[in-house]
Amino acid sequence: MRLLLALTVLIAIVDATKLIPRELLFDDPKYSSVSLSPDGRHVAYLAPDANAVKNVHVRCSTCTTTRQVTFETEHAILGYAWTSVPDIILYTQDEHGDENTRIYKKNISAAADRRNRHAISENRNVKALIMANDLVSDEVVIGLNDENPALHNVYTFNLRTNEMRLMLRNTRFPVFVFDTAQNIRLASEEGADGQLVYYKLVNQHIRPLTTDAIHWEKYVEVAPDDKPITTPISFDRTNRFMFWILGEGSDLGNLVVFPFDNPDQKEVLYSAQRAQIGNVLMHPIDKTLIAVTEVYHKPELFVANETFIDDLQYLVNLRPTGSLQIISLSNDMSTWLVTYSSADHPFEIYIYRRWVKKAELFMSTRPELNAYALNTQIGFEFRARDDVTLQAYISLPPTVELLTASQVPDGDRAHARLGMIPARPQKMVVLVHGGPKARDTYGFSPTNAWLTNRGYAVLQVNYRGSVGFGKRLTNAGNGEWGRKMHYDILDAVEFAVGKGIANRSQIAIMGGSYGGYETLVAMTFTPSVFACGVDIVGPSNLVTLAQAVPPYWRGFYKDLVRMLGADVDTDAGRQSLTSRSPLFFADRVSRPLMILQGANDPRVRQSESDQFVAALERKRIPVTYILYPDEGHGFRKSANRLEQHGHIESFLRSCLGGASQHFRPGQYKSSAIVKSVGIEEAAAPTLAPPIFYRPPSRLQYPPNQNVMARIFPMQG
Repeated sequence: MRLLLALTVLIAIVDATKLIPRELLFDDPKYSSVSLSPDGRHVAYLAPDANAVKNVHVRCSTCTTTRQVTFETEHAILGYAWTSVPDIILYTQDEHGDENTRIYKKNISAAADRRNRHAISENRNVKALIMANDLVSDEVVIGLNDENPALHNVYTFNLRTNEMRLMLRNTRFPVFVFDTAQNIRLASEEGADGQLVYYKLVNQHIRPLTTDAIHWEKYVEVAPDDKPITTPISFDRTNRFMFWILGEGSDLGNLVVFPFDNPDQKEVLYSAQRAQIGNVLMHPIDKTLIAVTEVYHKPELFVANETFIDDLQYLVNLRPTGSLQIISLSNDMSTWLVTYSSADHPFEIYIYRRWVKKAELFMSTRPELNAYALNTQIGFEFRARDDVTLQAYISLPPTVELLTASQVPDGDRAHARLGMIPARPQKMVVLVHGGPKARDTYGFSPTNAWLTNRGYAVLQVNYRGSVGFGKRLTNAGNGEWGRKMHYDILDAVEFAVGKGIANRSQIAIMGGSYGGYETLVAMTFTPSVFACGVDIVGPSNLVTLAQAVPPYWRGFYKDLVRMLGADVDTDAGRQSLTSRSPLFFADRVSRPLMILQGANDPRVRQSESDQFVAALERKRIPVTYILYPDEGHGFRKSANRLEQHGHIESFLRSCLGGASQHFRPGQYKSSAIVKSVGIEEAAAPTLAPPIFYRPPSRLQYPPNQNVMARIFPMQG
């Protein structure tokens, strides 16, 4: 018995220390973008085919019969949508990450020609959008910026006849709101002072509609400070009432309903309690409210409809250690697809049959990972130097020994109880999310699983400017790129070092998009804090970033100016943006840096990376620069993702000394072009402790100036 116990413990240790192959984490999963057909009979998903091209597959919801139903051979399918017409789906592609999406219609019946598809829009210079798809009528609404690249004309497309008709010629509005019958009811544009103004269509019967002022009247005006959390959700089934999340008078937002013709008669259905309202779950046909979610550390579900409370409580109890997420519902609500968020478990898809009140495992997205120990992810709070409370996550290697509450000072006991104080300080990667109007959240992450498996703690910070924690925190990031948003990252690092989580001399920073910008800021403005940095598609010059936004973002330009805190069209604005652009401080880089860029990125142009690398090379500062000629804003292709993470893994081993799987550049036959090489393949150096940037004891800047249905918090 003792021998058996010893063997069991030994096996557990071996499993926990086993390197997870990159292929299991960054190759395309077996199933992604899973959804239920409107009639509940089929489940569709994206998966790589025999030629490693991501296509749509369909599986019977009551059997194991599975068919590939699209047969693209070059460009992966980005997304798809069921329609009201049986066996007809829509799907989208672009060309090597250029984000000019094309839309195709496909008959997926077994008798249909497998290669036959109908191009709704495949113009290489047009970005096509599915604007409305009610899953009831024979038509969908399509948006095409075919006349003005900044604005989308609106068309109806008949799913049976393939007839496309102009619904509205657009010379004004970047956003439209449709009712449940797919009629345009509202449109919005930015006001002169940065407010968001919604306009009501006066006459529905003119065809084609126009955006001429005579046909529209002001409906609702959203103040700039309220914009981060104010949004229309849905019309009700009658199209006489609207659901909105409103930010007026609330930091976190209220879910309200009001008569469309009288928006002043608001009825509050739910007031957010700790975090912003996340998902709003509506009946797919009746358009009645079912539930809402909030995510502070983990997702929480609140039920607003007693009809479904037993169903949701059953599903919560099924996996009490995971956070329930509703993926898809059949039109009659008899069949549901659900999953559970859990940092230490890849997503598993369950099918729930409501008439028998039973769920069963339907598919696992990455079943091979069940053989490996994965990290936990702990949500916690800390205070920035100006006393702003910020939320963050720490993920530790699964093998790390933890201190108990009795082994730490009194001030650290709460954190020890959470399981976030290791016995020894760890090597750490600060992983900075993009956006910046986005957030890190709880759940399985291939990146976190990979880094922790290689022996690194992972720190993720929801810095000011992030969303999810109220409009005050989001608005506090306006104008603070390279300033307070950067200080928040530094303060989080100081917190981790102070709690004994991280070794001060073994901390790297990595991020994509805004996270890449923050990496460059860290390596230039505070060059001795981090041992090394990895910038993925990050801008280096805020002036050229603002000048080169995609044309279809021009309708939100005032919001961009407000977020950046300066207007590139003014001398003062350019001066402010220049002062916060890493490009102009490239000579300060003193630690190893890796930059990865997609050549077709429409958001952060290749020139953003090219100009920064050129500035480093002029100063003979080493940098590793890798360009992907067939990618855009991030890397979608499996071979490119595998190569990307092979390069990063070797780089992190070189500067921090973590574990690594063998990697040889080119082994995945990716498109990567290594344009310059820094220390990537060098032996891991012994680093002297950096001169850490300590926050001052005094501030160096001034502080920033019931119901339609009962709400039941789910137990579990």
